[in-house]
Order: sequence, then C-alpha cells, then structure tokens
Amino acid sequence: MSTTSSTYLGRKLHGQVVNEIGKRIVGGYYPAGQVLPKEEQLGLELKVSRTALREAVKVLAAKGLLDSRPRVGTRVRDKDTWNLLDPDILLWQCTTGSDVSFLRHLNELRAMIEPGAVSLAASSRTEVQLEQIASALKRMQKSKNIAQWVEADLDFHTAILKATNNPLIMPLAAIIGSALTTLLSMTARSADDFKSGLPDHEKVFNSIKNKDAISGQIHMASLLSAAKTLIRDVDKPDSQGV
Repeated sequence: MSTTSSTYLGRKLHGQVVNEIGKRIVGGYYPAGQVLPKEEQLGLELKVSRTALREAVKVLAAKGLLDSRPRVGTRVRDKDTWNLLDPDILLWQCTTGSDVSFLRHLNELRAMIEPGAVSLAASSRTEVQLEQIASALKRMQKSKNIAQWVEADLDFHTAILKATNNPLIMPLAAIIGSALTTLLSMTARSADDFKSGLPDHEKVFNSIKNKDAISGQIHMASLLSAAKTLIRDVDKPDSQGV
C-alpha cells in the first residue's frame, strides 16, 4: 500500500481525511493494536489541521475502527469491532485488495438474503421494476467484455432487491454495492466464459416475470452456488487468483 502523502483541499477535506486513514487501517498499514502517529506528525504528513484530523478520528471511531483515549492515544481496534456492513468499510476492503475469505463471507451473506429477495420480488414487483430487471438482463446479454457484464450484473441484483419493496431490504443494494462489484468481477474473471452465469440469470428473471416465487428462489440459490464454486477454486493453493 502506498504511503505517499496527499494534499486535501476544499469542502471535501473532512471526508478525504476519513477516507485516507480508513484505507490505511483496513488495508493493514495501521494494524490492530497500533497507536496512530501523534496528531502533529500525522497532520504534517496529510497536510491537514488538527481540527480536521480530530473530526476524522471521531468518524472512524464511530465506525468501530479506532479507540481514542486521553494520555494513551488513538489505537486501531480489533477487526471484530468494526462495522463491516458500513459502506465505507466495505469500499475500503475492496480498494485495498479484498482477500478470498472476505468475498466468501459476502457470498454467504448473499445466499442468506437474495433467494428470499427473489421470492418476495416475484410477488411484489411492479411492472416498472420488472422492466428495470429486464433492462439489466438485456445489457448482460449484449455485454462484450467483463466490465460491461459486471456493471449490468450489479444492476440486475440491485433491481431485484429494490423490487422486494421491503424498506429493510432495499438499502442493502446501496450498502453492499461496492463489495458486490468486486465479487462479481472476480467470479466473472474466474469462469471460463464470463457469461456462463447468463442462463441462471435468465431463469431468475423469468420466475419474477411469471410471479413464481418458489422457482425464483431455487434459481437464485443455484446461481449463488455456482459463484461459491468459483470462489473456492480461486482459493485453492495452486490457484493463480483473479
């Protein structure tokens, strides 16, 4: 990980400092248990004021990454205290290099949520929402490279979560978006053909279209099972990775 100093300017100063320190923590540059450099030193390195630095520490403490105490300093907390579903932490895990175990855990979370979401979407979706799912599927069918496939695939899964019309499920689309992009990209690159999952996606769509909740749940589970296999293959000792 690069430790090159950055100069933070403008209104977004606060967020940029949070982003820089957050990436360093999640990426392991500041490991659990380590005390951050003193304010003066870190402020000079990042070229920010102590006020901006203290505000950033407060935000990161609220996310469970830091523990700041008088006379002790600001210490990095153990990973089991982190709010791992925080969108920023998910993004930092992806941008600093997600390991296979993180992606496996994400896919396990999906396996618990998405089959049920498809079942609910099949019974509660509107025609407009069905068209949004269909539009993403068409883009998957026409995609000419992995980047286009991943973007359309993410939109497909996001549209399904929104089609549940459940206010507790819909926010998950925004929460896991960045991490899901990394996972979808990895599984697409690991497959012999990045479109190999297209038939399963089409079956999921048809189930939602036909309002067949049971088959939709089965087909989504099958799709995620295939992703699990690809992740397991990447995790093999002789695997070359993504």
